[in-house]
Amino acid sequence: MAEIRSAIEIAMEKADRLGRATKEELETEKWLDHGHRVVARYMQGEIEDLETGLSDISGNELPLVLRGATEILLRNIVLPRDKDQWPGIKKALSGFVELKGSVANQIIPRIEQLLESYEQTRDQYHEQLKMQMQNQLGGIKQAISQQYGTAIASEIDVNSLPEFQKEWSRISSEITDQFEQQLIPLKEYLKEL
Repeated sequence: MAEIRSAIEIAMEKADRLGRATKEELETEKWLDHGHRVVARYMQGEIEDLETGLSDISGNELPLVLRGATEILLRNIVLPRDKDQWPGIKKALSGFVELKGSVANQIIPRIEQLLESYEQTRDQYHEQLKMQMQNQLGGIKQAISQQYGTAIASEIDVNSLPEFQKEWSRISSEITDQFEQQLIPLKEYLKEL
């Protein structure tokens, strides 16, 4: 799984690099950063399309700006932990179509299928674990009822049980690792287009 770094850590690394950078490296960083900013504005809906944001770039700087734009688009293509992430993922994939043209359409359906499969697999395993825990609790409740002669009426939310959370964390991590290994080469392909 990719390392998640805070904005301050990224800024500190950047400042450290800039402190000993040559003029050429500073110029490169400037144009990469420009690509980052254009995509950030695109992802936030401040600009309608990437072409508009990149229209002021001349030929020499364009490859660096596109590389910076690609980096940010790739960061937004992630395994969806919840439904709220889908709009950002879809927007990033659309951004690749804008940047790379129809050649990106060869790989994007495979990425979408992988992400949907990940989501379905997580949901399926979550439900299976939930049912398994509910069955175990049902047996315990029945044993207590028989022992004490009273029925336990209240339902227990298995999602809140520490045992469930621990096991779900383990299973979820395994699923994520498996799908992340499949996503990495697809993202690399997009990067190299």
